[in-house]
Amino acid sequence: MAARPGLHRRAEVTLPFRVDRRMLVGFLLVVTSLAGGVLIWQSTTDTTAILVAARDIPPGHVIERDDLRLADVRLDSGLASLALTESELDVAVGRTASTTIHAGEMLVRPDLTSGLVLGPDEVAITIPVAADTIYPGLRPTDEVTVLATGNAGRPESATVTLLDRATVFAIGLERRVVRSSTSNSPNDGATLANITLAVPRSEAETVAHAVTNATITIVLLAPQETPVQP
Repeated sequence: MAARPGLHRRAEVTLPFRVDRRMLVGFLLVVTSLAGGVLIWQSTTDTTAILVAARDIPPGHVIERDDLRLADVRLDSGLASLALTESELDVAVGRTASTTIHAGEMLVRPDLTSGLVLGPDEVAITIPVAADTIYPGLRPTDEVTVLATGNAGRPESATVTLLDRATVFAIGLERRVVRSSTSNSPNDGATLANITLAVPRSEAETVAHAVTNATITIVLLAPQETPVQP
């Protein structure tokens, strides 16, 4: 029986090499591992220019340009959202430090505030007040004198000065239902519920005792003049 020509030619065709599937899988794993290693290396070498303290910055200090310098660091996702970068220099300058920032420490957003900051020897003490016993335009940063009157209404009643000068730290307001539409007072339409003062730590006990046992009067002072340097 004669062989079929087509089948004879097909039988003579052979592949130049045999593809080993295990070798192919291993090669793909090596390539994938190398690619992953390159990505990890790039992520660990990428740095960001951030703001750090050039010197120790105390709480309450208004930050200036010379207080800061730049440092290139690697940040994880948590720190990256808190850090201030080189492009945010104008955001930091002019703000107040809310805590001590040591030289070389990274500047983070919670370190900065736009309001008052207690000094290292100060405490904030809250005093209940009534709307008709205090200047209605009183604002934070105003300077006041604190007076205490004991035994009110009795012959032995006397008034003494508790604090010659204290700074208004915050004012607590309680809204009224009716508000005047003609008044320009910032506190119109609100009843003062309390006032918080920044006072020296050494005076805190005296003030607290007076708050409990006496009637407190808050006296607004004129701003202190800055001496002119010759």
